[in-house]
Amino acid sequence: MLLTKKMAQVRLKRTKEGVTGKMGLSWVGHCMEHFGLEEMVKEIYGDKKKSNREISAYEKIIAGAMTRISGGDRIEDIETLRADRGLVDSLGWKQIAGADAYTNFISSKRNNGKMRILNEAMAIKSMRELEEEFTYDNDATYSDSNKNSAAYSYKGTRQHSGLIGCIAELGIINTEDFRRGNISPQTGVYNQLRKAIRQAKAAGKKIKRYRSDSASHQNKIFRLCDEENIEYYISLDKNGAVKACIGVIKEKEWKPLAGRYEERTGTEWAETVYVTQEGISMRMLVLRWSNPNPDLFDRNSFCYHAIGTNNNEIAGMEWLEIHNGRMGTIEHSNREIKAGLGCDYAPSNEFEKNRGYFLMGIIACNIAQIMKLFYLGKSARKWTLKRMRYQFINVCGKIIKTGRQFYCKIINATNETYELFRSCKSQLIIMC
Repeated sequence: MLLTKKMAQVRLKRTKEGVTGKMGLSWVGHCMEHFGLEEMVKEIYGDKKKSNREISAYEKIIAGAMTRISGGDRIEDIETLRADRGLVDSLGWKQIAGADAYTNFISSKRNNGKMRILNEAMAIKSMRELEEEFTYDNDATYSDSNKNSAAYSYKGTRQHSGLIGCIAELGIINTEDFRRGNISPQTGVYNQLRKAIRQAKAAGKKIKRYRSDSASHQNKIFRLCDEENIEYYISLDKNGAVKACIGVIKEKEWKPLAGRYEERTGTEWAETVYVTQEGISMRMLVLRWSNPNPDLFDRNSFCYHAIGTNNNEIAGMEWLEIHNGRMGTIEHSNREIKAGLGCDYAPSNEFEKNRGYFLMGIIACNIAQIMKLFYLGKSARKWTLKRMRYQFINVCGKIIKTGRQFYCKIINATNETYELFRSCKSQLIIMC
């Protein structure tokens, strides 16, 4: 039947049928229960409720995360899921938490502290399932905000800051902090690295490699990596000592880039040794290119970028490639949580509420990544959240019961989308 060409002739009606336009979210909910997230939440938050009508912490967390995964970027967007009767029924829930309950949950400092513990538990279980050695990347991201809880950052604008670290091989964000913009980018980096090392040990694995920007140019980080036998690739501050090391490099030692970087004409590299004030020695790779705008305050003919490492065997271009690999991991994670999950938005003037909203975005990001790693198949591992929504989350369907059998009907789906649900179903059976 063709829909009339004149929409003015169409009458609107509301209905509460068991069809949902977000069938993928139902599978996310069941897969997370299968992954063990509900048991983790009960262990961390406790299993007691004040009344029979109270919605559990697990259902509040899953509802908040599903709102973000499906594209909602405001607290009130949870009401859209709440009104989706087909989704609620397919999850086997009586109801989804409303905006007020969600707001109260993320406004609690105690709940937010437990949310960080929950995220760590998710990361450890993910590490336990895959690989043996991992690369840990760390970076800070900033978001403009006019809220009272924001503060002026070094960029000169009122901002909030998120410091996150991720396991590069998994795409899982395993460390996170939410701060005001005036907090130094170096603050907390050392503690997050220690936490990542502890998490890997808890999973029976090892952090093999650490990559970061100049915020990690700290002697205690260099020492920790040496003590734990971790290779580091860290951008260095252009302080007096670094500039002095660059200054003694002879002109004949500068070479053009090679390998995958040979097309970057005009950029050259050289290698030297850098020793910190505390006597920590490392190899230093230096890149230079012509200064496009020399002025009264910067008369140097070249601009420089220095990278330090304790790996004394790796070749120069391999070293550069490994360091630049963080752009596809930690910087990708920063883009996903901000552009894809709304972590650049501050819903309140209250710092704790904004912190809770940020942490919920991190939980949502990891839930989506766990789905891609363990349930949707290899083809989905490198998908962005935007593609995951298009191919899997926002799919029309319904769950029906015939006799003693339950059926999930996927409506008007492509073969690729149907295969995603089949892959998901097979993993639920295999991993039971």
